[in-house]
Amino acid sequence: MSSHELGRRILPAAKADFDNLPSDNLKRRAIQIMMDVSRRQLEGQPLEDHPSVGDLSDCRKVYFDDTDDGKPRYRLVYRLLPNEVEAVEVEAVAVGERRVMSVYVEAARRLGRFVEDD
Repeated sequence: MSSHELGRRILPAAKADFDNLPSDNLKRRAIQIMMDVSRRQLEGQPLEDHPSVGDLSDCRKVYFDDTDDGKPRYRLVYRLLPNEVEAVEVEAVAVGERRVMSVYVEAARRLGRFVEDD
């Protein structure tokens, strides 16, 4: 690993997300995104503190699919540790379909930040 490359970590629950992607091509694509982020060749879009999900403002998202012929169907949520400025590691938090807010809810739950319904 070069001094410019970040370490890579996948939360245990996110490992299952990778494994549950429906095709080997999608799995390879998700892993490639992690590699590209760790090599600083790709930077996802920043997330925010969402009132119905929780604070994911230290996380980023990348949309992906196994083809380039339409709107990507999946997203990967990751964060840089210990923070974006002093990053030494990229951590995959959640991977899943792009529909609704399910990946964000999962990410917030895994980080202990999900806003529970009262």
